[in-house]
Amino acid sequence: MKKSFLIMLIFTLSSMLTGCNFIEEQKAEDIIKDYYQAIRSEDYEKAFKQLQLYDYDARTGDGHYTEGTTLSNEEAKAFYLKKIYVLKEQNYKLKGFEIIEVEYEDGHSFWHHIKLEVEQNGHKFEWIEVADIYEGKLIIGEKDDPFAMYRDGKMNFEIESLKENENTGSRLSPW
Repeated sequence: MKKSFLIMLIFTLSSMLTGCNFIEEQKAEDIIKDYYQAIRSEDYEKAFKQLQLYDYDARTGDGHYTEGTTLSNEEAKAFYLKKIYVLKEQNYKLKGFEIIEVEYEDGHSFWHHIKLEVEQNGHKFEWIEVADIYEGKLIIGEKDDPFAMYRDGKMNFEIESLKENENTGSRLSPW
């Protein structure tokens, strides 16, 4: 009898923990889908609202998403739209996206791997990136797409300085 009760208790607790994680995973997927669909349909204000914003120094790579941004919401939105303008200058268009994997670190922490279909200057590319959620906001973890920083939550860096790094082979420069 004790053994049956113990097995049932373990099963119930496991189900409860998995269920909680499933709910968080579903919330994350909803945010991710909202963001990428907004980028795809060029609804940049909606995409902006999904992002975790944080200050970033493109030259040093300093900046962490937990620190947020010193910009006001209006300044951050203007900066984001300036970044989007760079994408438009490069004829960058997100054509499609797919969540291809959910990766767990410790049974509780997780992030999503996203496959992107991008067209840039008439050429098609497939990129993989990682998306995570922090306090209900999306964090884009750049992996392959050299233009990801122009649509993610990084704020308050010199966009023009990236163009100057064009010939240095810097990972930050998409050119």
